Amino acid sequence: MIPLVNVAIANVINQLLFGFAHHDEKSKEEFKKWRELMQEHMRFGTDAGLTIALQCPEIFQYLPYFKDKLQLLKEQYRDVTKYCEDQIKAHEKMIGKNDGDYLDFTEAYLKEIAKTNENYTRKQLVNILYEMFIAGQETTANTTIYSMICVLNYPETQKKLQQELKTIIGSDRFITLADKPKLIYCQAFINEIQRLVNILAQNLLHKTTKDVEIMGYKIKAGTTIVPQISCVLYDEKIFPDPYKFEPERFIDENGQLKKIDELIPFSIGKRQCLGESLAKMNLFIFISNFYNHYQLGLADNKVPSMDKINGIAVQPKQFECTITKLY
Repeated sequence: MIPLVNVAIANVINQLLFGFAHHDEKSKEEFKKWRELMQEHMRFGTDAGLTIALQCPEIFQYLPYFKDKLQLLKEQYRDVTKYCEDQIKAHEKMIGKNDGDYLDFTEAYLKEIAKTNENYTRKQLVNILYEMFIAGQETTANTTIYSMICVLNYPETQKKLQQELKTIIGSDRFITLADKPKLIYCQAFINEIQRLVNILAQNLLHKTTKDVEIMGYKIKAGTTIVPQISCVLYDEKIFPDPYKFEPERFIDENGQLKKIDELIPFSIGKRQCLGESLAKMNLFIFISNFYNHYQLGLADNKVPSMDKINGIAVQPKQFECTITKLY
């Protein structure tokens, strides 16, 4: 299941960024190899030695052990972004052949660079594409896969979700974003997956912009900090029985979607996740349409583990299940 979901999500991101999807076997195999590099890169992102080295790389790059960590990070980044570089080169050959509407993000960006706009550079484009893949593809694919693990551990949630989809949507059409306001349980279901799974458990490195004091601890401006989103998402005062998968916690007494400000899977503020809007859209479209047409079941009565493989974005462990077409 995991490879199939990865390709499905990647096709949406690829279509947006590069104007094509992975359909033929050769293309799928090339993407599979690239994604394995991406997964290894993201797992390495939480390496303890690397985390220390990134506090002050201008010094740690000369120290044994830490030097090797930083070098490996550079090599992984180079290998991962080669895919983006190859797509940019292919687009550069086509610039000028399409005078109509932009076909994808890369084409639009390259045309802005061609206008000699100093605010747009090729290096920036590579970094943006890299970040969009991490923000929009990795997190969305892993969250979608965890939705399957959750329903296999809590089968009653799949029944409730499919009952809502059957009653409100039916089986004769594709679910779109226009349907979202009507699908209350589906929205609560997705919110609870994001809360429980906590894809970016450690968040990314930030720095304080001014001197602050928290619970008696003084932190000077410019100090590197790592926000712990999990401390909020698993706070028992906000989310009772926090390690239980319970979509109903996001539905109020009137049956409407309950807004809980502490649901911050994409972080908060100006530095929150770049791909939040894209991820939310993809999650709703994929999850609603998948469960409206397919039923998941246990394979050999084995309940999959909800344990996580740590990384910049946590990854699910391999599992098997049965899939039955509903219509």
